Amino acid sequence: MKIMTFNIQHALDCQNQIIDIDLFVKAISLYGADICNLNEVRGDGPIEGYTNQTDAIGNGLGFFRYFGEAVKVDGTSPYGNAIVSRLPFKSYETVAVPEVSCKSEDEYHEPRCVIRAIIEVDGKDVCFMNCHMGLSDGERINAVAKICELIDATELPIILTGDFNTTPDDPVLKPIYERLTDSDEKSVNKGMYTYASYLPENKIDYIFYRNLDCIYSEVITEIYSDHFPIIAEFKIN
Repeated sequence: MKIMTFNIQHALDCQNQIIDIDLFVKAISLYGADICNLNEVRGDGPIEGYTNQTDAIGNGLGFFRYFGEAVKVDGTSPYGNAIVSRLPFKSYETVAVPEVSCKSEDEYHEPRCVIRAIIEVDGKDVCFMNCHMGLSDGERINAVAKICELIDATELPIILTGDFNTTPDDPVLKPIYERLTDSDEKSVNKGMYTYASYLPENKIDYIFYRNLDCIYSEVITEIYSDHFPIIAEFKIN
């Protein structure tokens, strides 16, 4: 089972600066992902360029798909995360991350969410979670608390992915590292930065797991969006 996490920056081809759904369909297909968790995905809306990107990518791959709305841009146009999967969903939900109560004017804030889906893989249910954390410390603290709440609520094997907008040494991620294993430990290019693809300076994208065997992981250093995707292969125990 191959899992990919991919911040697609609304399917913007980073090199040509045009929205190109086919480019991302080809990338997901090229690396053989069975399930791909996507960040920065647009839905249908009146703003120019806001189309149902989840369906477009899902249809291009022939995959099942689910879009989790985090926010409506300008109050009209959906934006959030998605999962596209070769295997059917048994269930899925969008869980809101609580917003920061006291917001600093010096920081950008945006509503965030976690997708939680159950997919049967080789006869065993696996819990998949996908999150795009905020840019402020408070937003990330709230996201980690919500994610840990979801982790602690299930005994299923878990795969958690996403753009966490912070580096592995950030103490805010400690509760996740206490519960799950970072697939970077099995990476063929361990420690490779994921952002920005055109000038890599930080690792901010992750695939975490629990109660699964990670065979290998890799940061894919081809430029599609402004983030490098990560792919990891897992064996069901």
